[in-house]
Amino acid sequence: MTVIELRNQIIQRLQEINDLDFLEAVKTIIESKVDKNVFILNKEIYEKLNDRKDKVRKGIYSENEDVLNEADEWLKGK
Repeated sequence: MTVIELRNQIIQRLQEINDLDFLEAVKTIIESKVDKNVFILNKEIYEKLNDRKDKVRKGIYSENEDVLNEADEWLKGK
């Protein structure tokens, strides 16, 4: 059984449980294992990141120093 299959099976079984105390205990266990450094991106940001990755693959990118200078200029205007 793969991780995805097992995860889906657990989700399905959890949906059948109505014991609040048990579900809170499961939630506590899950929260202790979840990577706190995982960020959920909205569709717009995800698409922008993919666009940037495609540009980098094609050799279209800005040097870090140029980006930092541009950010400084932008912040001065704010």
